[in-house]
Parts: sequence; C-alpha cells; structure tokens
Amino acid sequence: MKIFFIIPPNIHYIEPYAYVEADKSNAIRPSLGLLYIAAAIKSLPDIELRIIDMNLDGISMEALEKLISEEKPDMVGFSVLTFNLLNCMEVCKVIRHANPATRICFGGWHPTLYPAETLAFDVVDYIVVGEGEITFRELVEFEMASPDISDDRLTAIFGLGYKMSNGEIVINPPRPVVKNLDELPLPAYDLVDASKYSNLTACTDQIVNIMTSRGCPQRCIFCDLRRSTYRYRTPQNILEEIRFWVDKGVKEFFIQDDNFTINRGRTIEFCRLLYDADLGVKYKISSRVDYIDDELSENLRRSGCYAIYFGVESGSQKVLDFLEKGIKIEQIKKAFRSSHKYGIDCCAYIMIGVPTETEEDIEMTKRLIKEIKPNHLHCSICTPMPRTYLYNKLMDDGTIEHDYWLEFAKKPDPSFKTSFASRTRSAEELRKMQNGIQKQFYLNPRVILHEIKKTRGLKQFAAKFKMALKMLTH
Repeated sequence: MKIFFIIPPNIHYIEPYAYVEADKSNAIRPSLGLLYIAAAIKSLPDIELRIIDMNLDGISMEALEKLISEEKPDMVGFSVLTFNLLNCMEVCKVIRHANPATRICFGGWHPTLYPAETLAFDVVDYIVVGEGEITFRELVEFEMASPDISDDRLTAIFGLGYKMSNGEIVINPPRPVVKNLDELPLPAYDLVDASKYSNLTACTDQIVNIMTSRGCPQRCIFCDLRRSTYRYRTPQNILEEIRFWVDKGVKEFFIQDDNFTINRGRTIEFCRLLYDADLGVKYKISSRVDYIDDELSENLRRSGCYAIYFGVESGSQKVLDFLEKGIKIEQIKKAFRSSHKYGIDCCAYIMIGVPTETEEDIEMTKRLIKEIKPNHLHCSICTPMPRTYLYNKLMDDGTIEHDYWLEFAKKPDPSFKTSFASRTRSAEELRKMQNGIQKQFYLNPRVILHEIKKTRGLKQFAAKFKMALKMLTH
C-alpha cells in the first residue's frame, strides 16, 4: 500500500496573532505529528511511505499533479490546522483530478474541532479525531484488508470519521488518549532530510525538534490545550532519542512541549541523565515562569539548556487574572532573574489586545519588559481561537456576535480575516502597536549586541539581517 503525507504550499495566508514577519521567517520545522503517524504504520507489511513538504522541496501544483498521476498513491494524509485548511483543500483538488481513486484523510486540530464540517467536504474520505497513531494504523490495516466503505469493521475504529457509500457521515466514539508515551515509536525522521530544516535562533547548523509530553493541566483561556490530560515520556526514553540523533551528528534540539517543566522531578532527572551522558548537546525549552527557580535553572544549564521561552503575556496582574494564567508578576521577575543568573537566554511571549486591557496595562507590560530584560520578544495579539474557552466566553457575553470560526469551517473562504479579542482597538491599531513594540525591542543596543555575539556564521547573520530589514520596513 502506497501512502503519501503532504505538507501543502503556502498559497493562502491567514494572518496570525503573532508578529507577521516573524511568523513567515523564523523557522522551517518538520511536522512532528505526521512523523509520529508515519512511525506508527511503517512496520506494517508492504507499506510504502513518503512525506512531501511542498514548501521545503519546492514542488509546484503542476509537479504534484504529475507525481500523483504517475505514482497513484492509495491514500494521502494531511495534518490540518484551521490556518492551513485552505491550502490543504487546494492540494486535495489536485489529487482528486490526478487520481480519483486515492483516499484522502484529514487529521489534526481542525478535524478534531470540526469533524462533521470537515467530512462534509467532497474531497475528504476520512478524518482522524484526536491523537492519530493508533486510529490511522487501524484504518490502514482496514484498507489493506478490505477497502469497502460499507464494511462494519470501520465502526470499531475509535476516533475515526468516514462517509458511507450513500454519503452518510459517520463519526465513531473518541479514542482514549495514549497514556504511556514511551510505547510510541520515535518519529520517522528517516522519511525527511532533517538537514533542510532551520531555525533563525539556533546555535548550530542543524537542530531537531522533539516532543516529550502531551496535554497541559493549566487554565489559560486562550489556549486549545486548556486543562487537557497531561502525559509525559520518561527521561530514559527521551535520552534514547537524543542518543539516536547524536550518533547522526546532531547536537542541538528544540524540546517542542508547551511546558517542559510541569513535572519537576522528571525535569531534574532528565537534566542529570543528560549531564552524566556527556553528549555535548544543546537544547531549548518552553516553561511557565512559576516552575523556574535556581535549582531548576542550574540543572537545566548544566545539561545544555541555553534558552527558555516563557509565556509572560502581560505586566498587569489584572490582565493575567483575566487570562487565568495562574501566575504573579513577582514570579515572572523571579524566573527571569534565575535564568539570567545561570546564563540561560530568555524569550518573553507577551500579548496585547486582551478584552479588559487599558493603556495603563500596556504601559505596565512595557515597563516589565525593560525590567526583566529578555533576550528575545514575541508580541502577539489576543485572538479567540476556535472552540477555546476565550472564544466561548466572548460568544456568551455578546462580544462575538456570530460563530465565525464555524462558518469558516463549513465554507472556507480565502478572504477570511482573523478577528481579535479587543473591544476598544481595531485590527489596524493592534498591528501598529504590535509592530512598534517589536521594533522598539529589537532596536535596543543591548539586544542587537547579544544577537551579534550569538550569531554563528555568515549564513545565520544574513538571515537575521534580512529579518531585521523586514521588521524595519514593515
């Protein structure tokens, strides 16, 4: 059975909540979701797998149509976010034209949030709701045995959605989450050229992303992971993956977890195992500020951690409380003091345009940034994302008058514009403020000098210089 996984080209661009130029330029990352799915099925007999990144590989729609027509894959899978739905749909039209017999399966956050709406598209045969490794493997096994869409065995595949031969949409009960992440095979990086991926702030020529946990127990109202079941890989299992890459010459990693430090004991054990292994690696993580203190910072630094991304969000306690961050301003200051003390670079994620935010709140955020002195800054605009607590809250109080994400899910339109949460500022005003905050920060001589010192060569210098020009002229 021949299966392609396709990452679509950036044909349609829906402006994100992040700083636009950084969103377009910062990093080219592999899809860990697709690599995990591929790893779950690659051991099946008579399976031929291929991952096609149309952006990275420079594959045009015409070239893809020719490839599909010649290769005739049995199935094509996509990892679909609401923000790339339009691009996935464009590719699906090409697939349908080139080889109508190819089955098309959508997985990822968008079909998980909008299963019936996604299955209603003519070009979609299957959807995978929630975590996809086991569900997709069972679907492939079904297709290999008897690809008859009327077969009752489809009903036994939890987490699967499909259409009957008469067009009826069926969405099976959800699949329980994978509790023991150590049981999952390592991502199928052998299907991609890892050397092609890059990151503007990496400190070596090659960096690999790894994921060590899923879910998050925190309550942040803007996040789609809010209060979801948290599970994690053991330190020994993570070290196994790092050793695999070190043997291939890779010495830098980005641990892609939303919050790597939730389990303090696991974090310290991992740091000590990695330090004792003496592999000479560097890595960066994301963390909440309330988990960081001197003991943790020291362990992270000794084991090779060189940067931490913190969700600061605001310098106003009132705004933090509205966002249900569960943190205090003093905890933000303490985390940055501790990280700086042990020589760990800090990135601050801040957010403007929160519904309750005032001019004074914004000034408090600016003053906090000056005090904590981050090495990098990401300023985003508060955006009610699909089916989040924030979105539902604003729907309930009338700030959002109609369910525009649902409308988009039913009928994706290239003219769609992201709506922000602010009750007092227009999108243009918010973008102007966002751009101003980013420019002011990165024109600071302290930040410029730090970037120059951290630049490892001409190629990275050129990339940073190009980014700086875009920022200044945006």
